[in-house]
Amino acid sequence: MVLSTKIPTRFAPLLHIRHCSRPHATCIQETPVDQVDFDLIQHQLNLKSPVDTLRSLLLNDTRSLFRQMHLRSVVKEALKVDFPINGQMLDPHEFRQHMAVKTAYKFRRRILREQFLRCQTIQDLMRVLAVALQRKETTHDLVDMDLCIVRALYRARDNTTDLKIFGAITTIISRFRKENLPITRQLLAVGIKFAARSRSLPGMKRYLKLHRELGFPIAKTLFRAIIAKFSVGSNGYGEIRNGRWSRRDLLQVLLGFEDTAPEDQHHLGLFLDRNEWTQLFGWIVVLSRCKASDELWKEWLLWQENPLRLKTGKVASLYSESKLRGDYSFIEMMADAGDSRRAWNMLGASGIPFKDCRSRLRRTLLRDIQYATVWDDQMSLDLLEQYDFELKKVENALGVEWISLGNDQGYHKPTESMQESLEALSSPFFKLEPDFGYPHDLSAEEIKKQNEEMMLHVEDTSIYLPKTARRPKKRD
Repeated sequence: MVLSTKIPTRFAPLLHIRHCSRPHATCIQETPVDQVDFDLIQHQLNLKSPVDTLRSLLLNDTRSLFRQMHLRSVVKEALKVDFPINGQMLDPHEFRQHMAVKTAYKFRRRILREQFLRCQTIQDLMRVLAVALQRKETTHDLVDMDLCIVRALYRARDNTTDLKIFGAITTIISRFRKENLPITRQLLAVGIKFAARSRSLPGMKRYLKLHRELGFPIAKTLFRAIIAKFSVGSNGYGEIRNGRWSRRDLLQVLLGFEDTAPEDQHHLGLFLDRNEWTQLFGWIVVLSRCKASDELWKEWLLWQENPLRLKTGKVASLYSESKLRGDYSFIEMMADAGDSRRAWNMLGASGIPFKDCRSRLRRTLLRDIQYATVWDDQMSLDLLEQYDFELKKVENALGVEWISLGNDQGYHKPTESMQESLEALSSPFFKLEPDFGYPHDLSAEEIKKQNEEMMLHVEDTSIYLPKTARRPKKRD
């Protein structure tokens, strides 16, 4: 390797040196060094202090600077690492040796980053962290590796459960706090997401408290992501991996923890910004899934005075998009919560015509038509469709279909899936229609026991599981 005689840019204003016309005359040809020489070079570099560098600059003496540059180039060449091309990690013994080098700061960071990016399991990640935490220099390098750690955690989802990943991120944050390392928002965001995924009440309490203590606000994207991890969707995809929350535990996360004093509360509702529709919509969705109709009614009263609603004018105006969207969302969520009486009251107060509502909301409201506050011609037709819709649910459960002969005459015919439907009907977990997204009114232990029992009937109830969880049918 040829050492250049060009003066570094940062020294150029201080040094007025005439460049040599024969740069090759001062070049030094490097030769391979053994371990003894390598240790001696590192010792010499450790003895070099900033005072010596400043002295050389003031005396306009570049020999020591060139000597230091040459020694660093020797170290860099000796520490050259060829990573496996197949994505495997470095040998643990070799990795520990590289982390023990004190003079090559950039080299250590590169090796550490490469190791993190090659981790595929939780065990790989924790081994790399254990090596990095053994020395003070490498421990401080972990502060800038938060994104690499996050990426390694998400890659590990292919090989382990979300509960184990949640335990790993909790261990990492605990070690960071023990070493007085700053905890970044990325690590906290991953921790609270996996706490929500793993249905852990203590985990949610821990990370919400950390956000409160460290003064980190929960942005609208993170707020919606946390609610999404509660698996409140109507398709049930989030329940395939982790099941459902307990309704009692989830209400504590949302509204307040039972074992915490009112002045020390740090529940999710304290981070809600009601002037931001993205957060407010996610908030009313999760309240409706918990069937917290009283809390929804309080939010509806606050929505009447919300600036987002007041600035849009009348319902029929061209600038009422936010008002219509908000009013309709509250009506729909109240109906999903099972309080049709208040949903009808909201519909009457909003001024939204019944015929403009979606068919799913109209069917839900018509189940309790005795509380109706509005009436139009569409409701008579919807009542007939509602009757037909309820009959079809019974027919699907029995595995039959109606064959019409005209003049209100017809007969029922067995379908090809009749045997499968009857098997599902015999299951203790049979439901006429799925109720995905709603937490269980059980404790965490009872939910776990119910999931184990449900696995015994999972083949018989495949038509009531989310599409991604259904077993593919074999065709001849």
